[in-house]
Amino acid sequence: MNTSTNPDLDTVFLPYMADHARALAGAMRGMGIRAEVLPPTDQESMSIGLDLCRGRECLPCFLCTGDMLRKCREPGFDPDRTVFFMPTGPGPCRFGQYSVLQKSILADEGFGDVRLVSPGTDDSYALFGDDPITLRKRAWQSIASVDLLAKVLHEHRPYELVPGQADETYAACLDRIEAAAEAGCEEHLVEALAWTADAFSALPIDRSEPRPLIAVMGEIYLMLNEPSNAHVVRTIESVGGEVVLGTFMDWLHFVDWRRKELSLRFGNYVEFFKGFLSDTYQTRSEKRLTKPLARVLRHPPEESISKAMKRLDQHYETVLGTEGVLTMARSLDLAQHGLSGIVNVLPFSCMPGTVVATMAPRLREQMDNIPWLDIAYDGQEETNVMTRLEAFMHQALQFHRRVVLNRAGGPDEATLKTGGAK
Repeated sequence: MNTSTNPDLDTVFLPYMADHARALAGAMRGMGIRAEVLPPTDQESMSIGLDLCRGRECLPCFLCTGDMLRKCREPGFDPDRTVFFMPTGPGPCRFGQYSVLQKSILADEGFGDVRLVSPGTDDSYALFGDDPITLRKRAWQSIASVDLLAKVLHEHRPYELVPGQADETYAACLDRIEAAAEAGCEEHLVEALAWTADAFSALPIDRSEPRPLIAVMGEIYLMLNEPSNAHVVRTIESVGGEVVLGTFMDWLHFVDWRRKELSLRFGNYVEFFKGFLSDTYQTRSEKRLTKPLARVLRHPPEESISKAMKRLDQHYETVLGTEGVLTMARSLDLAQHGLSGIVNVLPFSCMPGTVVATMAPRLREQMDNIPWLDIAYDGQEETNVMTRLEAFMHQALQFHRRVVLNRAGGPDEATLKTGGAK
């Protein structure tokens, strides 16, 4: 597969998995690469993907394929000058076959000259261009910045006094992060995040009634892509919860962790050293980017991937990999910090997601039988999701009162039932 790019002529199009794509495209432009983000996925993307795929693929594959073909069918489209960015991965997940299938579909549809660039996990998603190492660093900084911005949003939006103000503030901050990523220096991103802290500090909020904290974890595309997960974060907020969402940077930390683990097992010490350098850089960069947000972030940072994996080791063989391992390990970690419920989102028939759902009863035993909800998406209208989430949130509220508040030294269960009356 030809993955070469000519930054003077070619345009690299990134699927709009989440807002991280905007910052990543900015980082690419800062390195002299013409990069654009495709429009957010919609029903047209879904219809095209369902029509052209073979039917056994998962929802993210349908949507990403549809996004590509939607672009290709636009008037004036130039296949000779177009490159689609479609990362890949190893193992049993169908994600590793997306680019192979998409290349075939593009050829069948008359767009065989379109190229795909597909960085993978084997080298921690090393990128392309004249200076791929610098681009990879800037990509990390950009992605981590958007993750941190999303954390700030999710900690403030449920408590805003003026509906919509948190989203407006978020949009303004995202614009600054994209511009800072294009400027190409980590200091610009630090400044953008400091501006973010100022903006959210000025946001009128009321936290007098803390909400149950719900972790939304699972398959990374569905977890982060609002159209495909039916806006699950906003839905949870609408029925009384506060969400802590899994992050893109967590996946990149996990990729480096697994790279090191496999390298040690097979005696490939050169690869281990490369993974170690990548992870060390990412950890230090994350700390620098997080520092200006310390005054507006209430929840403690996640523990390192290696510590999270040790929590899971007694329940599951972590070296088997896939996003399922990350979901399980991070759920056990977050449960130490006041969670009242866990939502596992997965594409319909997703093997890693199904493993997580199967392991859930055993994991819940380690977390005081915390409420747990698995939601599988296939792109069809999810008519019962709201009903299930409302029932789940009722359980989460009871858990919040019975377990979380007691653990934190709050009122006991009898006081909660009587409202404090004697």
